[in-house]
Amino acid sequence: MNDELKIKFWGVRGSYPAPGAGTIRYGGNTSCVEISAGGRTIILDAGTGIIPLGRELMQRKRPLELMLLFSHLHHDHTQGFPFFIPAYVPNTDLHIFGPGGTPETVKHVLEHNQSAETFPLSLRDMASTKQIESVRESQVIVWDEENVRVVGSDSGLSSEAVVIRIHKSYAHPGGVYVYRISWRGKSVVYATDTEGYVGMDRKLVAFACDADVLIHDAQYSEEHYRGMLAGFPSTQGYGHSTAMMAAEVAASAETGELVLFHHDPAYPDDWVAAQEAAAKNLFPDSHAAFEGMEIALSQRERDRMDVKYVKND
Repeated sequence: MNDELKIKFWGVRGSYPAPGAGTIRYGGNTSCVEISAGGRTIILDAGTGIIPLGRELMQRKRPLELMLLFSHLHHDHTQGFPFFIPAYVPNTDLHIFGPGGTPETVKHVLEHNQSAETFPLSLRDMASTKQIESVRESQVIVWDEENVRVVGSDSGLSSEAVVIRIHKSYAHPGGVYVYRISWRGKSVVYATDTEGYVGMDRKLVAFACDADVLIHDAQYSEEHYRGMLAGFPSTQGYGHSTAMMAAEVAASAETGELVLFHHDPAYPDDWVAAQEAAAKNLFPDSHAAFEGMEIALSQRERDRMDVKYVKND
């Protein structure tokens, strides 16, 4: 079994896709991140980045068993799912989890997104086997040699188990789930669509404490957020952070690396690069996510992490 926990970014923009000459370096697809742990594939969100991921997965192996975690159910995090090719293949096994007021919430949203009025193919037309379940913050998702299941605690689990804990943030309209994916002593925290508080979100800091990688929303510049950027309104209260807010969380949580995520679709590449530079002033190991970016955690010692930065040229 491969000893690496790998992260690959397939979509890094927020709100809506942003193709064009100004977004070539970082990419224009919306949120989608792939985590590989011990031969298991976990997908974080289904923005348009899940479309090229689906094409690549079809080239790998069959049958496919995949887990898809929704941070929340806003359109930019679900819009790629109807075009996810593995979901139409009968020998694909999909385990889909996300937030909701009832166990059926995620399923109902996906059904509505592919209703006859909005899309030509329904959820039922997707021939894969699908387990779709809304989970609570108090629950833990486990994927081990036995199966995928939702449990009440992480006690008594195998050392080979992929363990996913949940923190619910209220710093985004409707709330959002932050996930911590752990395997063999390595951990990744995915905290998109969250806004910084005065004095930081202390619960998020505690949840992300000592994570090897923190993927954190950094949609806005400080000037944009405060309404001081010409042509842009203030975005305070929109549920998104600045690069400095993300860096403050990473520094307080003492994470190994910070990846800035959910870039504003109106920001050209040089603006995103400026976000990275601003974050580095507070947290030097900060990087702006780009499509195709890979991080491989080969062992617990952070100074030996294999991080691949292959720019989209």
